[in-house]
Amino acid sequence: MGNDDLAEDLAIVELLRKMDVGPDAETRERMKQRVLTAPPPEKPLAVASVRRVGARARLAVAAAAVLCLLLSLTGMSVLLSRDALPGDPLYGVKRTTESASLGLTFDEQDRALKHLEFAASRVTEMETLADRSSQESAQIRALTDLEADAVEGSRQLTTWATTSDKTALPALRDWALGQYEKLGTLRPRLPGDAGAHADTTMWLLASIAQRAHDLAARAGCAAVTSGSSDTLGPLPAKDACDSVLTDPSAPPSSRPSSAAPPTPGQPVPPGSANPSPEPTRSVAPGTSAAPTSKPGSTPRPSTTKPEITIPLPLPLPSISLPLLPGISFG
Repeated sequence: MGNDDLAEDLAIVELLRKMDVGPDAETRERMKQRVLTAPPPEKPLAVASVRRVGARARLAVAAAAVLCLLLSLTGMSVLLSRDALPGDPLYGVKRTTESASLGLTFDEQDRALKHLEFAASRVTEMETLADRSSQESAQIRALTDLEADAVEGSRQLTTWATTSDKTALPALRDWALGQYEKLGTLRPRLPGDAGAHADTTMWLLASIAQRAHDLAARAGCAAVTSGSSDTLGPLPAKDACDSVLTDPSAPPSSRPSSAAPPTPGQPVPPGSANPSPEPTRSVAPGTSAAPTSKPGSTPRPSTTKPEITIPLPLPLPSISLPLLPGISFG
């Protein structure tokens, strides 16, 4: 039984081998030609998209690396420029940093004090330049920057003080006199054009001190300023000093003094809470004596050079300073 079944299966297999079930020769040739002449397949869109994203990522990484490098170099330049002097390659970076600091300071008083701080730094730099016998161009650059910051600081501080806090005016006067003294000690060591420029800078500092002194002298008056200004700030009023009206219910400590400043040369009455401001003396450049005009008389206008008025006495009177020609202090 089993042999009969096997024989039948073998017969079926033999018949299947003899059958031609595939394509004929013509069909095979046609299929071959179609495969050989078919165009190449197009590139997948997904591959191109992946490549574009990769290029953008590499560009972003490169840009970030360059930015970090620039920030690092800038930070190092700022740190190294702290001790830069006029004439050094990094001095411009130092001045740029100071300007940025001013731009980020929004309070009027703080911005004015920063200007004065930078001006004082220029005086310190002048001392170093004089010790090193640096070139005149570097010294003139320091003096020029000193004048710019001193003028701007004076203008901003006097404008703020006359409207907000008049106690800042004596501090401005003392600052200007202190820088005047420091620059005066350096004056004999400055050569040629630098020395001549220093004379102008000292005159400017004396003018700032006088302006602050005159405004502080009218702190208890109804009109402190005249309503006009110049490069140094508000001009002091020149009319009679009328006392400021106060509220009788206000505590005594908050009332301004109603007494007019005593005449220069007269003693201050005992018990006076606020002594009169320091006396002033006007000295014209090129002369050694003060004008002799009587009190109450109108002085005749000068036809030569403008007068320089400097508050007296100067701090540290025991120090002998080489001052401007024609300027003397009592």
